[in-house]
Amino acid sequence: MKSHRDQDDSWNKYWEHGFLTSCRNAFVGNYEGAIKARWVSFFGALASGDRVLDICTGNGAIAMIANEVSRDKGLDLEIHGIDSAAIRPHDTVTRNRDLLEGISFHPCTAAEDTGFEGACFQAVAGQYALEYTDLEGCAAELARISAPAARLQFIVHHDKSVVMETSREEIRNAALLFKETGFFDRAAAIIAIVGSASTPEARRSLGSDPEAERAREHLNRAAEAVSRAAEASPHPQLLQMALQNVAEAYRRCGSQGMDAGMTLLAECRQRISANVERLEDLMAAGRGEPDVAHMVAVFADHGFRADPPALIHHERGPLMGWMLTARRR
Repeated sequence: MKSHRDQDDSWNKYWEHGFLTSCRNAFVGNYEGAIKARWVSFFGALASGDRVLDICTGNGAIAMIANEVSRDKGLDLEIHGIDSAAIRPHDTVTRNRDLLEGISFHPCTAAEDTGFEGACFQAVAGQYALEYTDLEGCAAELARISAPAARLQFIVHHDKSVVMETSREEIRNAALLFKETGFFDRAAAIIAIVGSASTPEARRSLGSDPEAERAREHLNRAAEAVSRAAEASPHPQLLQMALQNVAEAYRRCGSQGMDAGMTLLAECRQRISANVERLEDLMAAGRGEPDVAHMVAVFADHGFRADPPALIHHERGPLMGWMLTARRR
């Protein structure tokens, strides 16, 4: 089992790329469509000057929607976003940066121990957030910092959602790269051989070198397997990235030397490994009907009146998760 520190490291690396959502294959920028509509409705019902907390905020996707609604409706909401990862949205996010203005982000801050004063928030939100926390600790802390009649809304991973299906497919694709084909190892082997040939004569001799020929054959077979899998996969982005990076690493080896090629190869391998750790963490966060019923019961035990869980779908039809809403008694 990975430690919380390992999990945070993989999410740190993910958020450093500036992605707004944890579903980068489903949304080019921020959440849109049916999911955004739920959040617009939630924030639009708040009163002027209300304080809003977005837990497990990542790079601030939901906090930005709150800010957009606040500006459109003149609500002057005070918006805070917390995350246990070392987030830096003001530095890393490149899209719609104006919506970050006025949001207070609190990195390395757990939902179970926020550090805020008691009864200070009129609204608490979380998109794919609650399921990553220690539920009892989180509910107790949210009860402490929620003002009377505060409203809560969470969208939670469903264990049968399209997000789970996509993650499962990407984990399979990573296994193809690392375990089944040894794609990066094959690429490193040929780059090492080509890079060690430092003279034109040495490079010409590689054409008849048995070791070099075996390395080329191994890489070609691996690349063919990866290409076929990319053509057949509904989510081929990871495989396509691997193919492009290996091709670029080989070109850099020829133009800039072996070290340049190996460095790019290592960076790509590390990026995919970190993504797999994040996806495994995401897969573990999928919740079935008994799980969300337990969530409702825990919040009821901590002084919240929770509505029955509802399913939320993407506007094109796929299941995206559970929606939980509650109000502080």
